This record gives sequence, C-alpha cells and structure tokens, in this order.
Amino acid sequence: MNSPVVDKIRSRAYWDVAIRPATFVANRVPYAQLDEIIASVEVRLRGWPVPCVDARREFRRGEDWVGQDIDAHVVSMYEAWRFFMSGQFAHLRAVSVDWRSGAETTSMPGGFIHVIEVWEILFYLTEVFELAARLALGPSGDDRMIISANLVGLKDRGLVVGQRNRLEFFEPYKSDVGAIFQEVELTRARLVAEAHLAAAEMAREFFARFGWKPSLEQLLDHQRDLTERR
Repeated sequence: MNSPVVDKIRSRAYWDVAIRPATFVANRVPYAQLDEIIASVEVRLRGWPVPCVDARREFRRGEDWVGQDIDAHVVSMYEAWRFFMSGQFAHLRAVSVDWRSGAETTSMPGGFIHVIEVWEILFYLTEVFELAARLALGPSGDDRMIISANLVGLKDRGLVVGQRNRLEFFEPYKSDVGAIFQEVELTRARLVAEAHLAAAEMAREFFARFGWKPSLEQLLDHQRDLTERR
C-alpha cells in the first residue's frame, strides 16, 4: 500500500493484518462484486467498524482490488484497507493510543513514552476474527482461512490495562521487540463457530511477548465485557 494516509499510519505504531483463503485462486471473486461484498461483512461490535467502508468516499481501485484510505482525524482513527479478487483482505490501521488527545489521552506511566492498552489488542483481534468468519462464509471464502496480524512499533512500549473499570497493572509490562507477528490457519467450520475464542488465543500470544500471561478464561471474560458493553 502506498498513499499519504498509509505513510501517516506507518509513522507511529500500527497493525498490519491480512485475511485470506488458504488456497490461492486469482479470480475467486468477480471484480464488480468486491465493493458490495466488503460492505456486507463490515463488523461493528461497538463504535468504529472494521473495516470502515465509507459510502461518502470514492473507492480506490486497482487492477485486482478495491479499497479506501480513511483519515478520520476528528476521532483519531486512521486506516487503509484493500480487498482483492483472490479473496484476500488487507488492513493497515493506526494504534489509536498514539493519536488520541485531550480527555481521550491515556496516562503515561513513569519511565515510558509509549504504551498500548490490553483492550486495543484484544478487541481489535476479536473484530478481525469476526470479519474473517464472515468472509469465510461468502464467495471470497474457502474451506481453510489464514489470519495474520503484525503489530509494529513496540520497542520499549508499555502494556497497560487502560480502562477505568478494570484494575491497572502494578507496573506496565514492556516489549523488548519492535514488532510481534502471529498467524493461524483455521477451518471455515471452526472459524465460524469459535471466532471469539480464536481471537482470544491469538491475543494471549501477543501478551506473552510483553511478559503478561493471563489465562484464556480471563481474556474471554474481558472480551465479553468489551463486546457486550457491560
């Protein structure tokens, strides 16, 4: 991806996510159906959707893909997505904490200049896996689907809880690496039946790279709290 919005996203911490059928078929989806399919599977568990398909904006169009670049500076959300005839969906999205200001700013613990919240990782991955399940059931899907997530810009970044209704860590967990990459391949049946579980399992792998080792049950409870707005 190349555009001013993409450059802006990559200037700070960001997510680079891909969802694709395990078997590559170049012309799996007719080009004329791409924009309709991606709009129909948009995930809105709460607040900002994944992906943001903005009917007010023109689609960007390549030889075998459609997409949009979203610069929503009013709410500090920046993303770029592409949906390909092969069924692959690519999503580049800014880590929101790096762009928030005013009352929405997350407090910075001593010794850190950058943080990322637990809910950012867990909730976004939950949205991604829900999107993957929806794509798997449509013409862009396959019997097996691959979901990959790369979280970039983490060197010396602190992991914090960042929610008023949840107890904060005694001190943040720190990342010693610049990026964390995780990828899974799931059957369509498991992805559709257990999207939230699979998302929590991947989130736990991300958290382990910070040195935090929550139980899967703890993450599933937190996930329910986020998705059910308790």
